[in-house]
Amino acid sequence: MDENEILEALAEDFFQGWDVTPTGGGFLVATDWVLPNNERIEIHVRRVGEREDLFIVTDGGELINYLFAEGVDLTRDRDNRRILDRIAANRSVNVTDHQLVKGAKEEELAWAVRILLETVKEASFSLWRKFESKPGSPVH
Repeated sequence: MDENEILEALAEDFFQGWDVTPTGGGFLVATDWVLPNNERIEIHVRRVGEREDLFIVTDGGELINYLFAEGVDLTRDRDNRRILDRIAANRSVNVTDHQLVKGAKEEELAWAVRILLETVKEASFSLWRKFESKPGSPVH
């Protein structure tokens, strides 16, 4: 086996279980990566207006909704909001209107989806550890 065969096998395995569904203005990417509650992480890709070469990649508010359901209200919890903001800033992702958001040109789209997915995953598990350690926490 050479390096190209390994890369092809990795690429095939990495995307197995992913679904990409066209939507009116873009795509919904359902990954096989999961939040700590085992729900699949979905990434929304939308065109910017009528432009064919510019996209907004977002989690659709999934992370902040998940955290809120676990008892973390980022509109009131400044410490956890700072953690989220730092994780997002490290990957040049913005937190806007309760969503993680990244802009991308067409040629950057796959990279932007990956970066947003990594941000959701890191933030969900970083903050999950905080409520896992609270007495009486429902997270096990």
